[in-house]
Amino acid sequence: MKRWLALALLALSLAGQARGEELVLALSTREVAITSTYTGAEVTVFGHIERDARTIARTGDYDIVAQVQGPTGEVVLHRKGRFGFIWLTESRRRYSKVPLYFSILSAKPLASIIDEDGRQRLKLGLEHFLPAPTPELEERDEFGFRNALLRLRREEGALTENEKGVTMIRPNLFTARIVLPAKAPTGLYLVNISILSEGVPLRTAQAGFVVRKVGFDAFVANAARNEAVTYGLFTVLMAVLLGWIANVVFRKD
Repeated sequence: MKRWLALALLALSLAGQARGEELVLALSTREVAITSTYTGAEVTVFGHIERDARTIARTGDYDIVAQVQGPTGEVVLHRKGRFGFIWLTESRRRYSKVPLYFSILSAKPLASIIDEDGRQRLKLGLEHFLPAPTPELEERDEFGFRNALLRLRREEGALTENEKGVTMIRPNLFTARIVLPAKAPTGLYLVNISILSEGVPLRTAQAGFVVRKVGFDAFVANAARNEAVTYGLFTVLMAVLLGWIANVVFRKD
């Protein structure tokens, strides 16, 4: 009898303990369509931090960090070297399962929100998704390839860090604005939203949306991928036909 009473008291005490915040997310769209007129798109994340009387009191304000990770793929980097009067590939590095799009959004500079150890735990940065250096390459070469990969991703708009991408409407209500480039890869995009207070992560929630081709662009892409022979023959015939039409139109009598 005493044992059951002790278990009941323990259950009541656990039920009465303060609990953490809950995070509710909603997206402005679950699908981004790529057509022939596509030049980029925006997806807005709406977030609400729920708390009740049992939630632990916080001395500071909430900070929100959003991490957007696009579909993964393979990236191959080539480093050119000069051999006499020509430039040839001197070395190369292949990265597999690398996010082809990566973005970090916040309401202020990330360095003022979380330290480097926290960034590593939450994987806030594309460099945390790259494989560890391999013994086949010297350390200097490895860092050179990594820096080149990050630089090229930034130049293409596929790697961004926007310290004004999150807007705190109220202390517990916010929006995060995701900007997709014109060359956004198709596939599933995962959005991880983390609540922090005084640099401590409190809760992380995840949402997602899909980027896909539609219409004639989707038809051409599917034909090139699934019907390679037919697509190749059709392309050759179209080139011959267009060449013949151009010859007829611009032929001088």
